[in-house]
Amino acid sequence: MKLLLHTCCAPCSVYCIDSLRKEGIEPTVYWFNPNIHPYMEYKARRDTLIQYTKDINVEAIFEENYGLRDFCKNVINDLENRCKQYCYPVRLEQTAKYAKENGYTHISTTLLVSPHQNHEALIEVARNMAKKYDVEFLYRDFRIGFREGQAKARELGLYMQKYCGCVFSEESSNYDHIISEQKVQLLKNKITERKIRLALDVPNLELKQYQNGNKEQIKFIYDLKKEVYQKYVENIYGEWNEEIQKKLFDKFMKENLKNIELIYLKDKLVRILQWKRNRG
Repeated sequence: MKLLLHTCCAPCSVYCIDSLRKEGIEPTVYWFNPNIHPYMEYKARRDTLIQYTKDINVEAIFEENYGLRDFCKNVINDLENRCKQYCYPVRLEQTAKYAKENGYTHISTTLLVSPHQNHEALIEVARNMAKKYDVEFLYRDFRIGFREGQAKARELGLYMQKYCGCVFSEESSNYDHIISEQKVQLLKNKITERKIRLALDVPNLELKQYQNGNKEQIKFIYDLKKEVYQKYVENIYGEWNEEIQKKLFDKFMKENLKNIELIYLKDKLVRILQWKRNRG
């Protein structure tokens, strides 16, 4: 048997190569992964595999093809099925083609080690490509050694990727983080809008937001010039009154359901007002 082992990365190859060698099968590693993006990710995986194959003394063939443009053209109309419709076929067909042209009798792939891949689709595509190019597909369910291989890869200090390969899998792997950031930013935008409305209600008001540790409070520092603020109040209400101050901010305070601490400066004196409005 002369086996050409399509290889997606060094960590995934660890268990596959170890287990094949235990069977007395010496594979030739074959790198062809035009679906891995961006380029620095592609380069990191390729270079790690180059070094790993040298370290374990396994023969390796590297086909350079950073196929971002072709990838985009071929998956854009069916993103959800990109793995089965493009990523698996484009890699395994090239593997089978190279195998046939260079005297290999069998092909396989390290993609079979990942529990995150569409295992049955991989088998189907690999068998079809092997048949097309008149080679044999060597099937092994490498998934049983996935955790073992990953643990060994970490011990060896191999570069460990955080997503399958393409930019859309990167998006999927960060989905929860992306949604969380969107929610945080929406909240920040609402706070900003409140600050803008408050500033429009009270001229000469400078607002600066800051965080206070992990406390669930929204704090603002109000830099109010006493004479300007007092003149504004007197023009509207005809007098200076602490109760009037509360009314000025009341609209803003009602919109905020958390405890708010208002700090403002009048000349060089600092006064602190705390109005607690609990949820419920």
